[in-house]
Amino acid sequence: MKKIFTLVAAVAVLAACNTNNPDTPEEQKKAAFAKAQLFEAVGTNTVPNVEGENKDRPFVIDSVRVEAVIVTDSTLDIRLYGINFSSKMPVTIDMVIPGAHYSRTADLIRISGEGLVPTMGDRPFDRYIITGLTGTITCDSLRLRNNYGQYSDCTFAGHITALTE
Repeated sequence: MKKIFTLVAAVAVLAACNTNNPDTPEEQKKAAFAKAQLFEAVGTNTVPNVEGENKDRPFVIDSVRVEAVIVTDSTLDIRLYGINFSSKMPVTIDMVIPGAHYSRTADLIRISGEGLVPTMGDRPFDRYIITGLTGTITCDSLRLRNNYGQYSDCTFAGHITALTE
């Protein structure tokens, strides 16, 4: 009986050591990040002052939702929901920045882009061509910086709320 108990205990220990499942929440988050194809974040969009537009101070919108969606091995689309650029803009819009470039490691995605034409619905938004796009995605945050046409050095900083394969 003692031999059987020892054998069962040894098998249990080996089985526990051989699992490939992450144990800690941090390991689980990193594993999810490594497989994710869609990254959702909620955060703050900031548009610096544009002379005469934002009354000498940045225009800030909180609780903006942004998704970065992997499209190919080197491009992703960035979807911005409920943004605007100025206190004079009467409505918020949903916009997609298609075809941004990215590179990926196990724990970081770097984003870049130049001359990207955003869309609103199916309509190109030529007036706000994206230049100087840079950004990063980690398992905790999504950060972007770019120029929207005349609106330079705009930023988004958000916390990851969902990772989807």
